[in-house]
Amino acid sequence: MSFRYLAGDLSGIQRFVLQVKSTGKAQAKRLRARSFLLELVERAALRHVEQRFDATDDDVLIRGGGGFLVRVSADAEPGVLERLNADLQSMLWDEFGGEIQFALGWAATPADARADLERRKRQPGRALLQPNGSWEASELTRPTLGEPCEVCGRFPGLEDVREDDEDRIVRHCRNCMRARRIGADLTRRQWLRMGRGEIRVLEVPCELLEERQEGAWRVGRWIPRAGSRPLTFEELAHRSCGDSRLAVLKADVDDMGVRVGQIVGEDPSCSRLRSFSRSLQRFFAEQMQDAAEQRWPLIYTLYAGGDDLLLVAPWQVMLDFAGALEDEFRRGPASEYGPLTLSAGIALSPYRVPIRHAVERAEMLLEFAKRQSCKNRCVALGSQWRWDRHSEIIDHGKHIANAVKPGGISRSLLHRLLQLTEVDAAQESQLRAARWAYQIGRNIPTQRRGEPAATADFRRWARDAMDYLDDDAQRGEAAASLRYALLATRTSRRTQ
Repeated sequence: MSFRYLAGDLSGIQRFVLQVKSTGKAQAKRLRARSFLLELVERAALRHVEQRFDATDDDVLIRGGGGFLVRVSADAEPGVLERLNADLQSMLWDEFGGEIQFALGWAATPADARADLERRKRQPGRALLQPNGSWEASELTRPTLGEPCEVCGRFPGLEDVREDDEDRIVRHCRNCMRARRIGADLTRRQWLRMGRGEIRVLEVPCELLEERQEGAWRVGRWIPRAGSRPLTFEELAHRSCGDSRLAVLKADVDDMGVRVGQIVGEDPSCSRLRSFSRSLQRFFAEQMQDAAEQRWPLIYTLYAGGDDLLLVAPWQVMLDFAGALEDEFRRGPASEYGPLTLSAGIALSPYRVPIRHAVERAEMLLEFAKRQSCKNRCVALGSQWRWDRHSEIIDHGKHIANAVKPGGISRSLLHRLLQLTEVDAAQESQLRAARWAYQIGRNIPTQRRGEPAATADFRRWARDAMDYLDDDAQRGEAAASLRYALLATRTSRRTQ
């Protein structure tokens, strides 16, 4: 039997999720809710396609991460597909005012369908705004805003809400009120089951559940708590070691499009592609969420699904978790569906800085990792390294931090050594090892009786590091370990 393949994708995801102003309380609730709403939109669009073409769950080859790939009968006419594309774009335009865009591509093979999708994504909204090749003027105007929502500033403010801990009224639009309610509900209910019926994007027949039932999927994301109350980002930062900073991790699978094409070539029936997609979804949306609950309770999930993660945690917790994430991925999906690798960017930020800025920085670091020849890297602490070096780099940072004590290694020595790793000029690099040796000899010349073990460990590390200071990669690793130690030993001013 011949098929036609439909590839759908949402764009504007990160901008939508993180576009939360500081006005009003319940910031974390709205972040959770916006992430959930996007997942619901993706599922609703997929269900719309399934119902239009009588597709079954076996026909859904890829889903998650804001997109999907579905096979339908080859008899599906291009005109019908164009109308479907326009209908879905119109629904999102009415609901989100253009913040979220949808594109649908189709072709006779999965690879060609994804290529058609990418072409259509470069022309967002064309099916709605230029249905016949000319501009549809009526779609270019929006209703009068009136008094805007104080939270998003994009839609009319319709409902006044008194903040819980202050005598202040904040005007909310319909979307922000819905996000606030959903965000609170998601702390109690973890599963969603969608029924059949007419689909109008968010007017979806669905039910949030506390326990998993047949046909339900996990939408709850792990969030840290103090008792029954979710922790704030400020409280998370104050659980950091040393400097009160949050870390944002953005991670995803390298070369997913290439691997999808390889799997389709290996199995034209696409059954392996379907199981591959389900495996990745289980790993990121369920397995790693269970790991966070059991072993990493201070990790706050902004997004988890498809082939990527977006997490917030105290900085030292995130660096430890990143190594465990890659290890679990390598022993899980990568061992079954390899060759697969993972890249990650980790951005550190003061908790008072809006979280969206740290996410943008983490995205930039992730893109930097993916531009490296071998990818499969972590970019953090001002350096980048292969995953097989991660544990050693972080362990060195911890050992160096343990050596920084009154009467032992000073933080000023760490600063001077860090400066030596950052010298780029050729004439300076020739003197780097000599200056490094001078600093070690002057500050910790010889082993003394009764010397703390941590000081001896630091001396050995420093002397070993001196041997590879001319190697850019190894010098970067030494710099990362020093930055870790400086963060861990910094005394932060805590807000009472």
